[in-house]
Amino acid sequence: MSLLWLFPAGLFALAALLLPLLIHLARRDQQQLIDFAALRWLSAKPRPRRHIRFDEWPLLLLRLLLLALLAVLLARPALNGVLDATPRVAVAPGVEISKARGVVDVADANWLWLATDFPRIDDRTSTPATDQPIASLLRELDATLPPEAPLTVIVPSVLNGLDAQRPQLSRAVQWQIIETPVSAASNARITAPQLQVRHDEAGKSALRYLRAVNQTWHPDATLDSAEHSRAFNDGAAVRVWLSASEIPATTLAWASTGGTLLVDARTPVPADAQRTPLWQDDAGNVLLEQISVATTRWLRWSSALDAASMPALLDARFPQQLLAQLQTAPSPGRATATTMAPLQVAATYPQPARELAPWLIAAIALLFLLERWMATARRRRGVA
Repeated sequence: MSLLWLFPAGLFALAALLLPLLIHLARRDQQQLIDFAALRWLSAKPRPRRHIRFDEWPLLLLRLLLLALLAVLLARPALNGVLDATPRVAVAPGVEISKARGVVDVADANWLWLATDFPRIDDRTSTPATDQPIASLLRELDATLPPEAPLTVIVPSVLNGLDAQRPQLSRAVQWQIIETPVSAASNARITAPQLQVRHDEAGKSALRYLRAVNQTWHPDATLDSAEHSRAFNDGAAVRVWLSASEIPATTLAWASTGGTLLVDARTPVPADAQRTPLWQDDAGNVLLEQISVATTRWLRWSSALDAASMPALLDARFPQQLLAQLQTAPSPGRATATTMAPLQVAATYPQPARELAPWLIAAIALLFLLERWMATARRRRGVA
């Protein structure tokens, strides 16, 4: 543990210690000489040398100490390398606290919820919501705790909200599992998007294939299609540009914010664009490619949308295969707790220095009250 100064220039404020000294010198008691008539004719004797003395020296020392603490506060002292070996016990929401306390017997441990901001566990706190992945919370907790603090994590037998990776922490974790009832898992489904098509005269022939795709995805919906002179409607639908004209700037701006844009093979591609094949048919022919220009990305058919140029259009699997290219299936978010025990492979996180400002402010406030009391008591004695 070492002391460091975050703003050493603040120590120059120690020069203010001269002010109380000068004030006390100026206001010390003055001795006035009075001439008596009977002593006027006596020969004068040398006056004794006067020494500088301070009146009310306890008040002076208190004021000097008060100014010194203010200067130290400006310099922002902090302690680096403060040891904190207090055990922590983190409980995942969904685990009963009574069961958790029954399996863990750690003296003087700090109990907290494995949730956002890691609230302390006591009789007055309710179970927080699980709005973050458990693996992410474990990594955050590991980074904020001192390296020497032991950590015990109590989790249910089945974990939800995972991010497909075992947590990699900087410390060994005592991983306690409590058997809990498992709720039925809802099967993840990919919701098919709506299509908005804008086309020119030559692109109108491809509408029948897109209508078949839209009919498969949404049996009761009608395909939204219009001439390319008409702007796209607002919404989260996949925008399909079947035209040999340049893509409108507003549509490109929409695609740069994360919107899905699918363009015709005749649509011009910038010379500096990066082209990446995404989808191939069973014969290895590229059906769909990704066009990347700066921060904007969109999808482009590799050939005309007709059965002669793209036989895959006649495949019964075509709508579902296209859906898989437009929307990625969500990654699994549930696993047994035994398979998600953290690994101790990460480096130790540096800990911030602990500033002493709160203690200094409290000491300054108490000394100021004491100084005011002593100063007013002196005036009361002078009045008396």
